[in-house]
Amino acid sequence: MITSFFKTSKPIHYIIFLVVLTSVFVYQRISVITHPNPLKELGYLFVVLASFLALVFIVTKNNLTHNNSYAALYFCLFMGLIPSSIDTNSILVSNLFIVLSLRRIVSLKTKTNIKKKLFDAAMWICLAAIFEPWAILFLAVLFIGMLLYSVFQIKNIAIPFCGIIAVGILLVCYRLLSVNTFPYLDEFLPTIHFHAFSFNLITHGGSFLFLTIILFGTFNFIIIRFLKNRLKTPNFSVLILAIFIGVIIAFIRSSNDVGGYLFAFVPSAIVMAKFSETTKYRWLSELVIGILFFAGLLQMGLNISFTVN
Repeated sequence: MITSFFKTSKPIHYIIFLVVLTSVFVYQRISVITHPNPLKELGYLFVVLASFLALVFIVTKNNLTHNNSYAALYFCLFMGLIPSSIDTNSILVSNLFIVLSLRRIVSLKTKTNIKKKLFDAAMWICLAAIFEPWAILFLAVLFIGMLLYSVFQIKNIAIPFCGIIAVGILLVCYRLLSVNTFPYLDEFLPTIHFHAFSFNLITHGGSFLFLTIILFGTFNFIIIRFLKNRLKTPNFSVLILAIFIGVIIAFIRSSNDVGGYLFAFVPSAIVMAKFSETTKYRWLSELVIGILFFAGLLQMGLNISFTVN
């Protein structure tokens, strides 16, 4: 029933999604922040919605799925499942930059404007790393993507480093103009805090269910492609790597919150959308979406109960 409703993309779907995302954001941010700044919160809401629209653009522009709304649906379900993922402002901004970098990486398959896309992708990743240092790991997605899309020529390898240097120059100029000091490198180096490997991060809210769902979707995709001898699928190989890195960041960040999972939402939504689109067992897709839907409602209900008490 649910999959049938979203089987064909319609404008009403995206109106529903935008309302849902706005509702989750407003409730979660207001319940967490004691004295919210309305203007700042409006800006961060725009960041969340921009990430969502970038996801829709990636899917439609690169034909990652057929004409359906599954990817957008899964993104909203993940957001409702782990609403606390949007609590950290720096993660929200960093994730938007990572989504923009994925847009450029996935579009490498067209083999057009390669140098511009490599420069842009590296630049977006470095900008993301300014807000969340561990986001620098997504450079691995860029370089492995270059291999998968067969653009790893010597003339192209230097381009990402030009993007990195460009961001470094802009950062130095900004610090000199604003506080008249050079930025120290250690300010932007990621650090590992081993307490972040606590099982609390797995059992926090809907984290365990999220990890279970994406593990199921990823292995399902790999097994089906292996049986069909179609493992050479650069787009989804890049997305699976992005999921892996997003989850890793969630575990090794210095903070013990679940904000790092946000990095995995967009690639996970696309992979799960492909699962719902291609599975022969429609009931299985309905089950997965139903579990996520009711778990999200339960999560929000528990949050409301906790806030009231």
